[in-house]
Amino acid sequence: YKSTKDAFENAAKNGNLEIIKHLHELGYKASKYEFDCAFEKAAKNGNLEMLKYLHELGGNLEVIKYLYELGYKGTEDTFNSAVESGNLEVIKYFHELGYKGTEYAFNCAFEKAAKNGNLEMLKYLHELGGNLEVIKYLYELGYKGTEDTFNSAVESGNLEVIKYFHELGYKGTEYAFNCAVIESGNLEVIKYLHELGYKGAEWANNLAVKKGYIL
Repeated sequence: YKSTKDAFENAAKNGNLEIIKHLHELGYKASKYEFDCAFEKAAKNGNLEMLKYLHELGGNLEVIKYLYELGYKGTEDTFNSAVESGNLEVIKYFHELGYKGTEYAFNCAFEKAAKNGNLEMLKYLHELGGNLEVIKYLYELGYKGTEDTFNSAVESGNLEVIKYFHELGYKGTEYAFNCAVIESGNLEVIKYLHELGYKGAEWANNLAVKKGYIL
């Protein structure tokens, strides 16, 4: 490397945490920008292994915590990047450190999780072994989804996710019923939406009746 700065930048880029720690022990002080970039890259990749390093005595310690204790802080984008990654362990850790994301970032995360119909991504394993839905966790922190969140859940065809959003008070639009009829063709989803009082466009309603989805 041409300089210590180059060594740090390459270590951050490649996720080589041992080099980062070694450089710090040698007295190298990275700029705030360099550390912010390292934080955001690690968070965006959602790679918890990259956010940990093996302590020389054999103990595991999250790099984020290590850097935080050294006085290096991330930015609002750090938390947003963690949310985008979908890595719930990282999201929770950043929240415990006091990071706050934007409403837009959480709306995107909600809609992405709903659209994929991946309930596992919407849950995280509590450190004591209990399961807790991430949506509920974020909801309790004050982050809410949008109208599109419910519609995206319908697109996924995952009835369990749809029901959960409904229980949280999310409402969809006419699009939700239209989508259920023409895209998912999921009889259970269509019936559930119908029971909730959702109605689509006239053509969608007629098609649902014609196919025997609803009476």
